[in-house]
Formats: sequence, C-alpha cells, structure tokens
Amino acid sequence: MPKQVVALGGDGIGPEVIDATVWLLKEMDISGLEIKKGLIGEEAIKVYNTAFPKESRELIDNSDAILFGAVGDTSTMVLAYLRWGLDNFANVRPVKYYDGAPTPIKEPEGIDFVFVRENLEGMYSCIGKEGKIAKLHKKGLMNKKDFEGYGEKAVYGTRIISERESMRVGRFACELAMKRKSRGGPGKLTIVHKSNVLKLQDGLFKDTIYKLAKDEFSELIVDDYYVDDMARRLLRYPTDFDVIVIPNMMGDILSDMTAELVGGLGMAASGLFGPKTPYFEPIHGSAPKYAGLGVANPIATILSAQIMLDYLGFEKEAKSLEDGVASLVSEAKDVEKNWASLPRDLVPDSYREQNKFAGTKRVAEEIFKRM
Repeated sequence: MPKQVVALGGDGIGPEVIDATVWLLKEMDISGLEIKKGLIGEEAIKVYNTAFPKESRELIDNSDAILFGAVGDTSTMVLAYLRWGLDNFANVRPVKYYDGAPTPIKEPEGIDFVFVRENLEGMYSCIGKEGKIAKLHKKGLMNKKDFEGYGEKAVYGTRIISERESMRVGRFACELAMKRKSRGGPGKLTIVHKSNVLKLQDGLFKDTIYKLAKDEFSELIVDDYYVDDMARRLLRYPTDFDVIVIPNMMGDILSDMTAELVGGLGMAASGLFGPKTPYFEPIHGSAPKYAGLGVANPIATILSAQIMLDYLGFEKEAKSLEDGVASLVSEAKDVEKNWASLPRDLVPDSYREQNKFAGTKRVAEEIFKRM
C-alpha cells in the first residue's frame, strides 16, 4: 500500500513553505507516496470556524507521516495533539553544513551532528501547571521563610525528568547513532545535562542513558558534558559531535543556537518520533511578519521532508532531495551571479534591501531543477 502523508500548513508562513514543499514532492513523482492536505490554524478557521477540525484530525490519524508548517496563536491545540496526543517523545534536529551557507565560523566544513531532544518532559512538562508559590505554601510544600523571601508574586513551574522517558529517548538516540555509524558516522553519543546542580533530575537522565548504552550499545563511544560547557564546545569544536541526547528545554535552546553555524533557522529541519505517527517540521516558527509575502525560505521544510522520506523508506529520493538542496546552497558562494535563485536567508542584507532574492516557490523550483 502507498504511504500516506498529510500536509498541514498551520499559521504565519507555514502554509507557504508547506505548499512549496508539497509542490516539490509531487514533482518528484515518488511511486508509493500519496500526499493529502489538511486545514488547521488560520486556514481552518476560515472554512470550519475552528483551528482543528475533525476532518484534519481524521487525516492525521490515518496517515503514515505528517508534514507540518508552523504553529502560531491559533494552532497550539494541533501541536499539542501532534506532540503529546501522538506521544512523539524524540525530537530529532540535524545540524549539517552545506557548502556555501553563511556561517560565523571560519572552518564549518564537516559539521554534521544531530540533537535528539527529549520532547515531552523537562520544563515543558509544567505547561498548564504553573502557579503562584502561595499555593505551595498553603499546601505545606514550602516553608514560611522561603515563601516570604520570594514574595507573594513569585511563580513556580514543575520540571519533570523520569526514568521511563530518559530510557525511551536514550534508546532512540543510541539506535540513531548506530544507524549513522552504519552509514559511515563515528558511532558517538554525547549526553548533555546539568547534574552538578540538578543532581536528582539530570543525574537520573545521565545515569539512565549511560547504563543503557553500556548494557545494550557497547559499540558506541559515549561521553557527557554539562550544558553550559557543551554550549561553548559546540561553537569551538562543532565537528567533534555526532548524536547529542539532551533534556527538552536545553535541546530547544542549543539546537537554535547551532543552527546559526550552518545557515540559520531557514536551514533548520526536524523530525519528531514516537510509537504512533511521526511529524516533520521546520523549527523556525510562524514568523507572522513575513506571512503572505512569499519571501520565506522553504529549505528547512524541504529538509524536514527529506528526513520524512528517509523514515518512510524512500532513501534514494531522500538523498536526491538533499543533493538538490546542497547544489542550490553551493551557489551562494557567488551571490552576484546566482542571487535570483537563492532564498532570502542566503543573500547579504544589501541584496535583501533591494529584493534581490528568490521567493518561496521559486526556491523549490530551483531545487527541483538541480536534483
């Protein structure tokens, strides 16, 4: 049976980058792949008067993979379903340098690592559970001295790290490191944490994954760093890393930071995996000020689709798509000659001010030409 993909635009620039990517996938004419579009967010409200209509949920529930654009103010319930409702616990965020991409470092060649960010716990487990510390005091969970020291307006959040989720995301990261090793990678896993301060929480995260790797993945090289030390190492020694497994908010921050090493958020793809249906999305967000202008860079979405194709078993097509992206990005080395084919992110500010760059759909067309 063909693989079913549902494409969801979402908010802001989401529909534009999704439409360009879906056009490209359909032009590739991949045998065994069917793509349907579902309306969510701003688009859905216009038609169904709700951001998450049952028709779109049915498409999601009957799909093999989801290609998602961006979440803004109206699509949060959709994102909650994709993440927590579908139990997508592992957020894979590649950081790979393609020759020609703008970068602040002198020697970016060889940067090719990937974050496996735990996606359900950490600080984000406090969503909907924040509150005034007065509640903690009233329930006897905070002594009077501490309560008075913080003041009545102070608020709390609940950061949770569990052995179950640490084990799940650790196993996923180990398996990904083994897969990358089979494709020529170093077979290295780096655990990031802050166990020198959060001894119980991050100690549990670190120790659980270390034990798992030792017991079941002895072929891997395993090391670990405190998150603050890791931040500087990623900037100073970015080619030293392979697979990085990291708690939720830490992974969110460091993956955005390191995206700037390889061209910025317009190049930053992701895939989110669990036991049911995975979804694939760029990490740049909805960027509402650019919505409707046709200037958004679709490469992050296209590279997310590349991860999706690889997951679905279309490995040759995934490689062809990535090669097309790499070919276009390489032309950024001669902006004066090639600006009309390049996305806004890959040209200097002086060119942006003159609107000398390719629009969203044009970028997808140029990638297809180079495949």
